[in-house]
Amino acid sequence: MSRTSTISVSVPHLLGWLATDVTLVRLGCEIVDPTLSFTALKEAAGARDTSRFNYHLNQLLGTLVVDTEEGYRLSPFGFRLFARLSAGLSDPDPGIEAVALPGRCPECGADLRAAAEGNQFQLVCADGHTLNEGLLGTPRVVAGRLPETAAETLALVNTQATELGVSGICPSCHGRTAGGIERVDGFGYRYRAPCSDCGNRFATTVGDCVGTHPEVVSFLAERGIDARSEATWTLPFRLPDSETVVSEEPLRPRVTVGEEFEESLDPMPDGSGSVVSIEGDPARTPAASVHSATDHSPLSLPHRDVRP
Repeated sequence: MSRTSTISVSVPHLLGWLATDVTLVRLGCEIVDPTLSFTALKEAAGARDTSRFNYHLNQLLGTLVVDTEEGYRLSPFGFRLFARLSAGLSDPDPGIEAVALPGRCPECGADLRAAAEGNQFQLVCADGHTLNEGLLGTPRVVAGRLPETAAETLALVNTQATELGVSGICPSCHGRTAGGIERVDGFGYRYRAPCSDCGNRFATTVGDCVGTHPEVVSFLAERGIDARSEATWTLPFRLPDSETVVSEEPLRPRVTVGEEFEESLDPMPDGSGSVVSIEGDPARTPAASVHSATDHSPLSLPHRDVRP
């Protein structure tokens, strides 16, 4: 009989398990064999006390580890967690050079770059302004890639994560979230959607809530811009504080898309982040079923721990 049932697990308990002699990392390195017997797993983990090892292993069963007829293996959740942990477990490489990115700093106009800070990247400019302290993507994103390819990969990873985040999907664990636009002290209005499953604190700009609306995507495509892959920081309407608050009760921030062109669109989301109207030439109003940030069905994807 295989024990494949799952149990709920809190972050403190999970961290406690990972702090034991039987670490998920050691298990992951071996169980992806893909299965090991109890004896082989104990030897691979370097454990000498059988009862102690058995106790710790039992703490992982049903959540991170599965006991099958062929042996022990990582559960789907355990494998995903191991993959995420192992991606950032290596010691920071001080030799990683900053990656030149497209776009200009909105504060000073200097060139942008992704600078490695520990095991993550920060979006900074050549003059020292920090636009985002936590870009998604570990240094592995740039390993073995040409600078131009590395920049494209970082842009794609972060753009897709933003799309998930404003669609009610946690970009970290893919759990369901419920977010909305709110005023954040010191930062103005931001869309925030904390995840109750993994604790990720997703936050992004109001402009990102409208960035992949079909009307906006079509408008940009006609002007040679692919909104689904273009780096978010290169589009003026997606930058912080680009919205104009038309009404606070109910909340109605207006975002102007295409100020750099002769024509522009003015989508307006409500407090949930859903676009409720679009003004332009001619004025257009989207169907209520299109691209709602509060509709979490798999077919509705209007669009990192992204910080405000």
